Amino acid sequence: MFALSKTDNELILIIQRLMKKLLSVLILLGAYLTVFSQNIQVTGTVIGGSDREPLPGVNVVVKDATANGTITDLDGKFILTVPSNSILSVSYIGYKSQDIPVKGNKILHVVLEEDAAALEEVVVVGYGVQKKANLTGAVTSIKSDELLKAKSANSTNALVGQMPGLISKQATGEPGADDASLYVRGIATFQGETSPAFIIDGMERSSADFARMDPNDIESINVLKDAASAAIFGMRGANGVVVITTKRGTQDKTTIKYSGNVSIQSPTKLPEFANSYDYARLYNTYTGKEIYNGDELAKFRDGTDPEKYPNTDWYKEMLSQRAIQHQHNLSVSGGTEKVRYYVSAGFLSQGGLWEDLDYKRYNLRSNIDATITNTTRLGVDISGRVENTLNVGASQGIFQQLVRNTPVLLCRYPDGTFAVPDATHPNIVASNQPGGSYSKGNTFVVDARVELDQKLDFITSGLSVKGTASFSKNVYKNKSWNVSPYVYSKDADGAYVLKPRSSASLGLTQNGDEYQEYQLQLNYNRSFGNHNITAMAMALARKGFIERSGMNRISFDSEILDQMNAGNTANQSLNAYDSKTARASYMGRINYNYAQKYLVEFNLRRDASENFAPNKRWGTFASASLGWVLSEEKFFQNLKNTVNFLKVRASYGTLGNDNTGGVTFPFYSRFDLYSGNNASNGFTNNLGDYIFGTLLTKGMLPGPIANALATWEKSTKTNVAVDATLFNRLNLTVDFFMEKRTDILAQRGAEVPSSFGGILPLENLGEVKNKGVDLSLNYHQRIQQVDFSLGGNFTFARNEIVEMAEAAGTSKYMRKTGRPINGYYGYKTDGIFKSQEEIDAYPKQEVAGTGYVTKPGDIKYVDVDGNGVVDSNDMTYLGNGNIPEIIYGINGSLNWKNLDFSFLFQGAARTQVYLKGGVIQPYFNQGNLPQLWVNESWTEQNVNAKYPRLAESTHNFPTTDISAVQTYLYDASYLRLKNIEIGYTLPSRWLRSAAITGLRVYVNAQNLFTISNVPQIDPENTQQEGWTYPQMKAFNVGLTLQF
Repeated sequence: MFALSKTDNELILIIQRLMKKLLSVLILLGAYLTVFSQNIQVTGTVIGGSDREPLPGVNVVVKDATANGTITDLDGKFILTVPSNSILSVSYIGYKSQDIPVKGNKILHVVLEEDAAALEEVVVVGYGVQKKANLTGAVTSIKSDELLKAKSANSTNALVGQMPGLISKQATGEPGADDASLYVRGIATFQGETSPAFIIDGMERSSADFARMDPNDIESINVLKDAASAAIFGMRGANGVVVITTKRGTQDKTTIKYSGNVSIQSPTKLPEFANSYDYARLYNTYTGKEIYNGDELAKFRDGTDPEKYPNTDWYKEMLSQRAIQHQHNLSVSGGTEKVRYYVSAGFLSQGGLWEDLDYKRYNLRSNIDATITNTTRLGVDISGRVENTLNVGASQGIFQQLVRNTPVLLCRYPDGTFAVPDATHPNIVASNQPGGSYSKGNTFVVDARVELDQKLDFITSGLSVKGTASFSKNVYKNKSWNVSPYVYSKDADGAYVLKPRSSASLGLTQNGDEYQEYQLQLNYNRSFGNHNITAMAMALARKGFIERSGMNRISFDSEILDQMNAGNTANQSLNAYDSKTARASYMGRINYNYAQKYLVEFNLRRDASENFAPNKRWGTFASASLGWVLSEEKFFQNLKNTVNFLKVRASYGTLGNDNTGGVTFPFYSRFDLYSGNNASNGFTNNLGDYIFGTLLTKGMLPGPIANALATWEKSTKTNVAVDATLFNRLNLTVDFFMEKRTDILAQRGAEVPSSFGGILPLENLGEVKNKGVDLSLNYHQRIQQVDFSLGGNFTFARNEIVEMAEAAGTSKYMRKTGRPINGYYGYKTDGIFKSQEEIDAYPKQEVAGTGYVTKPGDIKYVDVDGNGVVDSNDMTYLGNGNIPEIIYGINGSLNWKNLDFSFLFQGAARTQVYLKGGVIQPYFNQGNLPQLWVNESWTEQNVNAKYPRLAESTHNFPTTDISAVQTYLYDASYLRLKNIEIGYTLPSRWLRSAAITGLRVYVNAQNLFTISNVPQIDPENTQQEGWTYPQMKAFNVGLTLQF
């Protein structure tokens, strides 16, 4: 031991005093920091800087503590418990990241500015949202702005050429009936439904519900194309899924927006027929007789007697040159922290090419979101529409007669009185005048949806539960009143003689559909450092009630009263029935990614269908997908200035289809009530009914043969893809896909002859494979005040029937196995015989029978089987059908100051259309002469003609049960300027005094021109005889006004 000096003791005392004071300061500082840094619950909203719209899926994490974080919901909301002095890192691909100091604030409002060089971010998938950068499935999207450029009255027509993987075909432009047929990556089944499922705000709806939405109400459309994205929809996902999200309100001041446009429309193409002079002179050639003598031909040519020798253009008599369409939408949106709202009303009026054709639609939508507590959100959506139609759906009968009525028949006398054309051709113009026959339809639709979302962070962070209930009701009523037109002939004295008129008839129809759907969804969303997990489990139940009724009376003593009780009871008919449907489903999904770099997703769904026997009722469908973001790897960093983003992904999975093609409850043996068919005279054939005493009793007949083994049709899908961004300007996505459809539900109609007598059972008996590629390429750049983009998309999808029940004796040339669905079959041709020497050197032509003498100018049929004779055994496969294997779009936009310009070219390839009947054949069924025969038919002076000689000949126009002839099969490839638009946004300084926040005016044109080799009809038309309302081109003028 040693002793301390006095100095040492004094130093120790000083140190002890300093330590006590320092300890006191540290204790006080610690207490202060403890108070200051206590955890608080922060509620926030994240919106985009340009459109002030909420951003779902935004990452919100505590800086330097990434285990504590969350993502925003569909409304851009988040709730997070954090230290009061923490800093929140807010990031979202496509937007510039921000660090937000909390500073004790419990409510945060974050505005993220767009990063022009970044990727698009969030897409809506099955029952949720995902960041695009984290997607492992094949999903393509279109936003509201791009959708509205189409100025389409029908939403299905706004998608063509804009989305890779989506094949669209609009066959008609008839008001109220102009829906396009949509196919996701082509067709993969030869029986039943081929269109995708439509999901609107999480609920299954019909294709008509989507088609007749007001496009102004749509926020985005996402098409789910592979198993990874669509498997969560199970039995509804085999043909792909179209997910529609409607607009919602945001926490912002009230915004009132009006948009409207007026459109002048005209046909893209109408059939062309010969004038009366050419018709008459060539009819002599066709028949080989002098039906019209020289004096009559001269009168047709010089028009000196238009009453007896007319030159009637029935299309001009029936159709106006223009049709007018206008559509309007008024919306109000905004909200507070507690309540957000979006309310809109829309009106559409589509006029037709004749006065008595009209379609009007009224749309209404209300989407309300309420934050009840910090953890509870309530959403209430109500939408509806009313459709009023006048003679919509009657155009096929009208165009059938327009194709057939010849120019030598009189339509009306010089004073306007309608004439009797002749005994076999009705005056279709007189039959469709206002005040005569009519068909008035009314559709009323209401959809309601209630959603309650409850966060369960008190159980574990990131957990929530959501319950949704929806109700949908559709009521359709139609009243069809038919009266004979007033048409006249003249007697020898020139006095009008009224053609005898038949009795009026009246038909009433009322149909109703009602559906209820209930969903219970459990969600989990959490990050643990670099580990990010999202999971969902869900139960779904859906039931429907369908009712149909109709009544007809075909005898009225007077046309004054168009009411059912004014008709006679003789030969009246009544029918009505109802049915119920139901299904149940359970599903789940889990997503995992590590550091936004390694991505995994699993989907599982189990469905029960009423269409199968109890032991076959349940089907299980699953998918798995992987993704790897190579651009996030360290070894890739040197390339990131060039390749800013690169991801590879792959998916594999199964989906189901329970579509029975109209065979209800195929596992039951049953008898059906006899249903009489209407005979040609309008009377009902009741031969299957029985009389017991004085009562007429419905008979019964065997239903389809039962098959308790019928079960799910299965779709197995594989997808491999690459997503890339280059030079911060060029975005590229390429998907290679393959689908195998097995156990296709079908009947053996191609194997068992119709003389079998019974209704064949439904069986799992087919297999189809479908494969292809779809890609999109988009370039965007801004140079000073000029902002421009150029993009394109391409889809190729080819299917092949691998297995199909075909009759054992079917010729190998006519077998459908190994060939595409919906292919064309018939006689292959090799031009026209030019001389007798050519005929003598060619295989014998017996298409028209063994005794037919082939002449120069006849079609040259190919001897497919090589036996030296061309007959029905030489019919073979001709082409893949009228659904394109290739469809593509090229789009661009340019913005300079307040001016904007955009365009869309759209095209299709690897598709054909076969024309038959009066639209292509001369004098078919006492009908017209297509103009092309005037100059393009074979004569001795025109031996290189495309079409054969004009003559009554079954050789050149076969009448077999499969009458396709390659001469009349056309390549239906086309390129169309689908849309072009120029707009101007008025400077805001001009509008301030009027309290207007935005005003844009524009001019727009649709289907401005089409390049195609198809004669007579539009290349998208699928009606082979030309009996269809034409596609329309349109010129639009409109404006968008915002307060």
